Amino acid sequence: MPSPLFAIPLNMGTGTWIVTIVAGLGFVVMFGLASAGGDYQGLINTTLENDALAREKRKGKK
Repeated sequence: MPSPLFAIPLNMGTGTWIVTIVAGLGFVVMFGLASAGGDYQGLINTTLENDALAREKRKGKK
């Protein structure tokens, strides 16, 4: 049964559509949770601070 949603028919059965929709919704929910709970600015600041400390250590060893 061709799908009117796509230019190329996928010929997917009902079970395949259900799995695809559940997986897509799961991805969106998990991405939303990760984005809401993520501290990206803190991660960037910590990375920059660790890089500065590592550079200072390397300068001190020479």
